[in-house]
Amino acid sequence: MKKLFLILILFLPIVGLAQTANKYQVDRAKLFSDYVAKNMELTEEDTAFIHQVFLDRVVNASKKIRGKGLSQDQKREIYTEEYVNAKNKLTDRFGKKMANKVMSLSNKARKEADTN
Repeated sequence: MKKLFLILILFLPIVGLAQTANKYQVDRAKLFSDYVAKNMELTEEDTAFIHQVFLDRVVNASKKIRGKGLSQDQKREIYTEEYVNAKNKLTDRFGKKMANKVMSLSNKARKEADTN
């Protein structure tokens, strides 16, 4: 029983740390949410929600791809899946029209950042 308890105590922080976003992921989500907030009139609460949606999108895609040796097509499927998940979360909160605008602006921010 003591060994099981000790293993759980040692294992839980590893699981918790594995699910946190790294600096690149946080910066990437911030880039997207800041660009959207700059181009739309959003409250701080809405901006924070959008940031969390984009952070979840980046982190989840990374978890599904990293270290798995996937092909470009498989990676594209994962990115598409995460895009749809993010869009659904935004649609639930803001409606379809505004969600489309947010996703469009985030794509524009990504393209601008990737070309610089």
